[in-house]
Amino acid sequence: MFVSLRMLTLPHARIGSLHTVMGGLRKAVAQLPGVVENLVVPVYHTATINAGHIVWRMVHESEATANAAMLAPAWRSAVLPLIDTAEVTGVGYRLTRKTCASAKPAIWRALLFSCLPHADPALVHELEQRTLLLPKYVPEIRAWGLNRAAWSEGRKPIEFVWEQEFDDVAGLTGPYMDTPVHWGLVDAYFDADCPEFIVDPHLVQVVVAIPESVIR
Repeated sequence: MFVSLRMLTLPHARIGSLHTVMGGLRKAVAQLPGVVENLVVPVYHTATINAGHIVWRMVHESEATANAAMLAPAWRSAVLPLIDTAEVTGVGYRLTRKTCASAKPAIWRALLFSCLPHADPALVHELEQRTLLLPKYVPEIRAWGLNRAAWSEGRKPIEFVWEQEFDDVAGLTGPYMDTPVHWGLVDAYFDADCPEFIVDPHLVQVVVAIPESVIR
């Protein structure tokens, strides 16, 4: 499966049309080829960074069908008029490294980031491996995926998508952030004051409420 994930930031004059835009996107997706799942929801009101107003996450049969969706007539006639004045941060990625939820989580969170161009590949690999320790030591993570981007759009390139699902936002803001694995092993790669620093400071953290698991 292939995911196309977009965060939409509406111009100030259009914030009042938030639900109209979301409804239009849900309706338009029915006309796009190869879409297996679709999630269009407002961004959660806390714990977000550079996330905008709307999350639009589609699961496609393949990367080819994801590309075909953007070339479909309905994309030009129904999607582009809804998003043409919005700032879009987007990323496409294959669901390769993941685990799925056994229960029904209520919160989905994604961290979208890139390593700096000069980053040592060994440190990049180390960051990936240490990030993958988090589900082992944070049982509040009900499902997760860590995947590399196939393409991205927006202010800065996106290299990694680190997504998790929780029962509530407190699982993210509490146990996840407080575990020594996070602040002792992972944070250093994001901190300019640490010798391990390799992550571009411009990143996106997006949190939304979900009716059911989306990492499948």
